[in-house]
Amino acid sequence: KVIEQECLRLNKPRYWILKQLGIPRSTYYDWKKTGGKTKSKAPKVVWNKTSERVESIIIGIRDDITKYRSQRSGQGISSQLEVMDIFITPSGVKNVLVRFGKSNELIRIKKTFIIYPRSTEFLGVVCIDDVSLSNKKPRDYAVFNAIDEYSQESVAISFVDHRINRYDVIELLEKIKEEYGKYPKILRFDNARAHLSLLVKQFCEDNNIIIQPIDKGVPQQNWPVESFNGVIKKDLLTSSLWIWDNLDDKQDLLERYREYYNCEKRLRSDYLNRTPREISTAITSINTQKRLQYRLLRKHYGQVIAKQAILDNMAILTA
Repeated sequence: KVIEQECLRLNKPRYWILKQLGIPRSTYYDWKKTGGKTKSKAPKVVWNKTSERVESIIIGIRDDITKYRSQRSGQGISSQLEVMDIFITPSGVKNVLVRFGKSNELIRIKKTFIIYPRSTEFLGVVCIDDVSLSNKKPRDYAVFNAIDEYSQESVAISFVDHRINRYDVIELLEKIKEEYGKYPKILRFDNARAHLSLLVKQFCEDNNIIIQPIDKGVPQQNWPVESFNGVIKKDLLTSSLWIWDNLDDKQDLLERYREYYNCEKRLRSDYLNRTPREISTAITSINTQKRLQYRLLRKHYGQVIAKQAILDNMAILTA
């Protein structure tokens, strides 16, 4: 009636009014037959609809808190229905649970764990772990690393061709003492047997080292050494210097790589992109100072001025 009245009031045809209102003509004629009621899109007959008896059994199993979590899942409910000679797929069970608003009852609980505050001093916290560099034999060609958390500097590194034991841990700590003159205050590691041995605990107690094992299955708490393990594995496996068959100076190669990592490799996580050695010693190299100067030139005066300053500096060096 409203559309007919608009046609008379505006003296416009019906299709023009429908177009202005955004109503399809097929909808208009359907409304004319049904008195303005919209047809339901749901089919009149659902041939594969789950029966009410089966639905009640499914909801009963889901609400039974005495059952295990896996028994109340879609797969678990489907398996239990098979015992009753009711064959319905897990997706069919899920559709029933969605229809009754029961699908989100078993939302997976996120694992919570503690991330320790980052150390604010060199050798305040040292993280240790080993990484295998070869898949030829179990625990063959492994590298045992110790990384300082504050500066991410590699403070000790050892090549091992056996499973890490308690003597390797003590040897790594002795290397730190020999080079830096002191032991770390806190030693963080995973829950390996060698790390938690009585000999290591006694050694740490005698030298005032606090042991800080990470939570089981949470390598994020040991992130400095985990990050270093990924970097060294990629670098050594892709380098032509690492020859697996006839390499006698493995420890020397690791020491050279450690020197490169500490003194040349800039950390992207550092706001000044300094190297680990620059962070640990608080001494900025000449190259880093020049790089920061060019960054300030680009920020305040633009890329053209910074590029010209670089070219002028190159001309002075080559003169």
